[in-house]
This record gives sequence, C-alpha cells and structure tokens, in this order.
Amino acid sequence: MRRLLAAGVLLLTMGGCGVVDVTGDFTAGSDDTGGSSQGTRTDDRGSASMDGVGTAARRDGGVEPGVLKGRVVDANGRPIQGALIVADNQMVYNSNLMAPTDADGYYRIQTPGPFTFHATGQVTRQMNGQEFATDLMPDDDNPFAGPSGAIRNFTLKLDGKKPGGQGHVGGMVIFYLNSTDPNDPDSFLQDEGVTLTLRPEGPLLDGSAGETITRKAERGGDGSGLYGVPIARYRISADYQGRPLRVKAQGGSDFAASVVADFRTVMSGIYRIDLELSL
Repeated sequence: MRRLLAAGVLLLTMGGCGVVDVTGDFTAGSDDTGGSSQGTRTDDRGSASMDGVGTAARRDGGVEPGVLKGRVVDANGRPIQGALIVADNQMVYNSNLMAPTDADGYYRIQTPGPFTFHATGQVTRQMNGQEFATDLMPDDDNPFAGPSGAIRNFTLKLDGKKPGGQGHVGGMVIFYLNSTDPNDPDSFLQDEGVTLTLRPEGPLLDGSAGETITRKAERGGDGSGLYGVPIARYRISADYQGRPLRVKAQGGSDFAASVVADFRTVMSGIYRIDLELSL
C-alpha cells in the first residue's frame, strides 16, 4: 500500500497541474534501426519539442512494456499530424499523460507506475472562422495496465456513433416544427414526418468533399432532427411528407425555401444547428 501511495505522489509531482506531456523515452537509447531516439520532452515552460517521436513510435514489434503507442489516420487512411492522445490514469485523479502525433500520425507515451490507463484522442480543426474539436475513434477502447503497455490506433470519423453509447460523432441539426397545418387546422404535424436535406457548401471538416444528406428526422435527447452529421457548412431544406416546408435559422426573421447554416459550439466537442420549420 505504501508503494502504491508513493508511486501516486511521484506521478502527481511529475504532472504539476495534473497533465503531463510524455512522448517517448527520457534517456537516450537505441531504436530498432540502431539510431538514437529520446522522444518528446517538455521544457520548463511546458512546451514540447519533437526529437525522434516518429522513429520511436514506429518501433512496431508489438506491445512494449510501460508504453502506449499507435497511429492516427483519417477515414481514408491518411496520417493526421497534431492529434492529441491522452492516457487517462484510472487510479490517480487528474494525472493524465498526453502527446501529439507526428507528421506520420504516430505517437508514443510512457505509462509509468502500477496504474491502469484508458486511451482517448482528439483532433482540432479550423473551419469558417470557428474551431472544432473532434473525438477520435479507437480500434480498442479497453483500459490497459500501464506496466504492460498497449497499442491503440485511432481514426478520425466524421459521422456515426461513438463507442459505449456515448453519443454521436459530428454535429446535430435540431428543429422546432410549427405543428399547425394551414390546410387542416384540426390536425397537428408530427416531427417524425419531417425529412431534412443538407447540401454541403464547401468541404467537410477533414477537407474532403461532402455528399448531400437526405434523412428523416429522429427524436433524441436534444430534440428532433438529425444526429451524427459531418461538420460542414450546409444549405438546408425540408419537407413534411413530401410537402415543402419553409425554413429559417432559429431566431431568424424570415422563412425561405432553404437556409445556409454553420454549426455552433454548445460546449467542447458538441456542435449543433438550430432551425425553425413551418408549412
């Protein structure tokens, strides 16, 4: 028990405010190619300097004891530089370890002490004057023992569901529907009768060309609309069981046949477009 407490104090001391940037060996050593590789160090100001992280991460002879490593790619298999990988210490509060990926998408983090870690990743991109942080999808979401080490590869996906029922990747398009039918004042329109069409006005968040999305609305915890929509600027139109609906941004002044809208940030990693619809 004393040994565990001492290790916890050591790790917290390493972490300072609770987050440590650790990407590679802290003593010079030889990699598999015979060269020297030290990994990324953090200087007194907390900034990281890259010195061989790619070489260290590419030592792919299986799992290394005491090391979390892997690679981050996009949906087309292209490497992603600058993604942030976090090894979350499951036993000591607020003492995560973190590292960025190099130009080839590789990262490497030492996982010292008798602790259990869970690996997560995030990449941040700029679009239309806004910043979007997107969670990366792991090939293995299980925790691992720090002394044993692990390989965790990640993929940047723009839509779909997150593992473990933790919501959706991408953004949500939520609407408020005026339930009045001018042709039949005694009937009420139902949200499930709405179909939304989203046409990209420019590239998606990863720079790829998007496709037109046409989907029926679904009810979710945040309201009725579409969930798991790739982040982009869209021209949005809608219909109710084949009848065109008028559309406007929530709080906007005028309805129109379609509206161009950007996602807004609700909180880190959660983005939405809010609309009003009416016959």
